[in-house]
Amino acid sequence: MLGEMYKPKGLALETARAVLEVDEPYACNVAWGCSNQCAYCYVPKITHQKATGLVLYPKIPPVDMVRRQLEKMPLNQRPKGVFISFCTDPYLPKNRNATENLISFLLDEGIEVATCSKIDASEYDVRHGMTIVSEDYTFWQKFEPNALNPRFRLQKLEHCKSKHESVWDSMEPYPPSAIYKQNLTNLLDELNFVDLIIFGKWNYDARARTEQARKEYGENIAVLTDFCKSNNIRLHVKSDTMKFANP
Repeated sequence: MLGEMYKPKGLALETARAVLEVDEPYACNVAWGCSNQCAYCYVPKITHQKATGLVLYPKIPPVDMVRRQLEKMPLNQRPKGVFISFCTDPYLPKNRNATENLISFLLDEGIEVATCSKIDASEYDVRHGMTIVSEDYTFWQKFEPNALNPRFRLQKLEHCKSKHESVWDSMEPYPPSAIYKQNLTNLLDELNFVDLIIFGKWNYDARARTEQARKEYGENIAVLTDFCKSNNIRLHVKSDTMKFANP
């Protein structure tokens, strides 16, 4: 599936549906792996990488593979939306050209596009997403040191919004206080301009599975729900997070 469109499943499908607002979205990974090397990243587990920071690229440009796929699809089966990318940051320097070529082609074909990054946002009219789970400098330095400072990520999203483009925040994975203590309300005050927030729990750490963490996630979901209603923001809480908070 590297470089080709595919139908995402599980929690990835949830995200793609929520962002693109289509029932049967597709996704495309322009690469596998990510040099951001965030401490909480799931990509090495999915791609079975032994070396951290390793990025694998398709032999054929993704835009060419996707073009061939679309040529073989009946018009009534063509995707209405494509998410780029679940297994890499689409705006890594070595990914950017492939990502923007693919975006340009999909938009010309009348297909909605969404991206999620921790380093940049496209100049194209897509559904721009940034992963921002904390605005704190200490969190960034500890867990996301190779990614763009979250304050700058906020600025990039605000710039896209100022051009009347759709923007969203991936507040996933959000840490419980046992992993990193912060004020959710302070973060939300900085996100009152976004169109969508996707909220998900921290994974792969026993500290995020305690009864205290369960209580905190329930409280956070309540705060998010009130905030999003007050600010006319769409909210999607991932199903595993909702199930954990409300067993």
